[in-house]
Amino acid sequence: MHHEFQTDDFAQSFIGVWKRVTSEPRSFFQEMPVSGGLTNPLIFAVVCLAISGLGFLIIGPRVRALSFVVEGVIRSFVYAALFVLIARQVFGGTGDYEATYRVVAYAMAPFALYWIPLVGKLAALYSMVLVMVGLERVQGFDAVKSVLTLLLSAIAILAISWALGMPHAWMPSPMTRGC
Repeated sequence: MHHEFQTDDFAQSFIGVWKRVTSEPRSFFQEMPVSGGLTNPLIFAVVCLAISGLGFLIIGPRVRALSFVVEGVIRSFVYAALFVLIARQVFGGTGDYEATYRVVAYAMAPFALYWIPLVGKLAALYSMVLVMVGLERVQGFDAVKSVLTLLLSAIAILAISWALGMPHAWMPSPMTRGC
């Protein structure tokens, strides 16, 4: 049973966690440790993003392959901060940044498939569903508060990116090519 990604058995652990997050998200997030550091979840997220980066190298746009990975990692930290801020300040959530980051990192599992045409948008949507499921657990929420946290975060991201003159900054880079 894979409760969390472990680097000592890299390939088997990655595959097991990826399958579990994508096929059994509720039980995965219920059993996921809420502490233990950010390293293993971060490595898991980087691998998922790198798989898509390699896919973009194969089918294009090649120039966005590395930036997809780098921007995805940066976004993971920013989104986790925003989720925990809104969850705690608006809805009285009980989770901390570490637990919330762990949810965001593991919820990036579908992004391993983002490079596949037509599948990419579905992968991004499913990733949001995974975040909602994970936030329920780590913030001590019901589904409504979890959805509202994600919705308010999306509105905040759109408003900030618009105010900074970057209206598409909230989207993963290759989405603009019609993935």
